[in-house]
Amino acid sequence: MSEYLVIRIDQHQGHLARWIAVDSSGARLSSPSDGTLQGATAAIGERQVIVLVPSEEVLTTSIDIPAKGTRLLAALPFALEEFLAEDVEDLHFATGIRRSNGLIPVSVVSHERMAEWISILDKAGIEPDSIVAESYGLARIPGTISMLISGDSVFINDGADIELVMQGISPGDALAAIGALDTDSRDPEAAVPIPRHLLVYCEAEDETRYQHDWIALRQEMNSVDVKLLPDGVTTRLAATVATGNGINLLQGHYASKKQYSGLFQPWKYAAMLMIAFSLVFVGARATDLYLLNRQ
Repeated sequence: MSEYLVIRIDQHQGHLARWIAVDSSGARLSSPSDGTLQGATAAIGERQVIVLVPSEEVLTTSIDIPAKGTRLLAALPFALEEFLAEDVEDLHFATGIRRSNGLIPVSVVSHERMAEWISILDKAGIEPDSIVAESYGLARIPGTISMLISGDSVFINDGADIELVMQGISPGDALAAIGALDTDSRDPEAAVPIPRHLLVYCEAEDETRYQHDWIALRQEMNSVDVKLLPDGVTTRLAATVATGNGINLLQGHYASKKQYSGLFQPWKYAAMLMIAFSLVFVGARATDLYLLNRQ
């Protein structure tokens, strides 16, 4: 079973981070730690490294484009251009696996931010296997609205294609923003009815801070389940991304060198054997040519 060190970069001070070791099932292998990025290097060892970056810096969306591979990446900037405030030349686009409904999840981030994150990781001696927006640490559960509260940020997805983060907003207002509290959302005949079940992850202080929201939402929703995070938000995020959830931003120009080496690793011994046969063949031919010249 693969092991990962999940490092969550601090939103305000990039050289600081929180990290935890988990396996590919999401099970914890260590207690969460925090400190400088350099402090995280000692915990890497043979583990693969997943770096979580602030979702406020990454646009997550989905799009229906029939293209694949390089054609898909070439078409994305033009398909999303009207929804973006920045010039597409200044942005990096990364894609995930096409979903069952045909939509392809997409992450968009500025080249400036990517360069900044890679630079601070490089200075700390960390070569990540993947860089993922932290909002992907909130698992998508069909038929359920999932929510995670971290400071003044509210991560939310509806178990389908709504997946975003909002700042400076209450849980109730976040649900209202995606239409979950609208009367129409309760119509079972709607094309895609918004779920009426809410699952919330938060720390104890946030559970207390929003206690009035929970009371009000229990009147609006079919069910509201609040789960406390005794070990903090990072542990919950790490457990999800370690199972493969999320879009790796290290694509195209930013593709990790480790990824390329991994492609050739299974063929290493076959390649060595081929080289050895080639050398023997060339040596034999050279010997034959030498003997012929002598004759």
